[in-house]
Amino acid sequence: MKVRVLLVLLIVGLLVPFAGTQDEPVTITAWGHNHLPRVELDQEMIAAFMEANPHITVEYEPVPSDYYAVLNTALASGAGPTAFNQFTPFSAQFFLQGILDPVDPAGWGLESIDDIMALYGSGDMAEGMLAGATYDGTLYGIPTEMSAYACYVNIDSWADAGLDPAEDFPYTYEGMVEVAEKLTIRDENGVITRRGFDFNWSAAIYMMLHFVPMVQQLGGEMIDEVNYVADINTPEVKRVLEYWNNWANEWNLGGPEYVVSRTGFRGEERMATECTMGNWAVPGLEAEDSFAPNYAIYPQLRFADAVNPNGFANYGFYWMVNANASEAEQAAAWKLIAWLSSRPDRYLNEAGLFQPKAAYLESEEFKNNEIMPVFLDEIASSYFHPRFAGFNEVIDAIMRMRDRVVIAGEDIDTVLAETDEEVNAILQRVKTEF
Repeated sequence: MKVRVLLVLLIVGLLVPFAGTQDEPVTITAWGHNHLPRVELDQEMIAAFMEANPHITVEYEPVPSDYYAVLNTALASGAGPTAFNQFTPFSAQFFLQGILDPVDPAGWGLESIDDIMALYGSGDMAEGMLAGATYDGTLYGIPTEMSAYACYVNIDSWADAGLDPAEDFPYTYEGMVEVAEKLTIRDENGVITRRGFDFNWSAAIYMMLHFVPMVQQLGGEMIDEVNYVADINTPEVKRVLEYWNNWANEWNLGGPEYVVSRTGFRGEERMATECTMGNWAVPGLEAEDSFAPNYAIYPQLRFADAVNPNGFANYGFYWMVNANASEAEQAAAWKLIAWLSSRPDRYLNEAGLFQPKAAYLESEEFKNNEIMPVFLDEIASSYFHPRFAGFNEVIDAIMRMRDRVVIAGEDIDTVLAETDEEVNAILQRVKTEF
């Protein structure tokens, strides 16, 4: 009798933990921008996720155009997707609005944020990889793409000029002036037909990703993202602005009137050196239907007397979760995100997107990658761009500052002083709005 009772109790004891553990059905939505190679892989991964988790239905929507505006409008309404892939320049507003749900380690079957951090390395490395989605010490997102810029050189164009990048790449902005002059070709009227190097003048965001980091190299900091204060009328900003102005007007080596630098590099004999592309550019350069120069990749340029080691700014995309979703939806979303971040090898090889998981960085496959070491070094030595609400207004103001000097020829000291006032007014207004 005692044996029978004990046996019954044992069976009950084994079954009780499973009683009521049938997960309740839950439907979540997931949005991302329309990067087609990633979309195709996301769709495959999500289908496998739903098969492994039949109680979770994922409605996946790659937004075809105006993704950030559509996402902002949807989330501001109190609705929006459960999970969304967000670009780092635009996440600060969501943080201030209370829209972001802190990362839940349970989605990975882990117990703490320290366990999540360990997936991305240790110490400064882990903090750096996750800094783009960290606010006030709390982690709100998981990286789907970490990017930094390096310099692509067209080896054939350099050879035409009698240069070998392995020997002659200058590594400094000061040295690039002389090298770019040797690489530049002009027609009989002095019009440039091939640039040796140029900045990406095309969109205001590059002022934050390119111009501001050059100021940081010299020890300046144009935007304080914590206190919402700008410091633009400084010797460091003036020196960088003078360099850009001299590049276009004194040295006649490029400028905003020419084709976008990235486009030029992909076009034969129009651009010898392009320093505003990440590792994601490689699949496009090597695609069968595109012009692919015989290229090599070198580190980002620095000022010879730089006091900080950074190149251009780090940036990224992070999966984030809507704080307005239900607890069940949030839990399902983090579980999905854990799944989508489990194959960094496939996202790099098939979509050109770098997910910096520590185990992958230690793999033989990654160590044998010929492209990534330069970009990993750039990420490790550089910083994320400032993240703040009102981002677009501020970068537009900084771009106007540049164009007032470079295109309109206005007095640089006057422009710096007026831009400082303008940007501080924007930041103070935005700060009070949130």
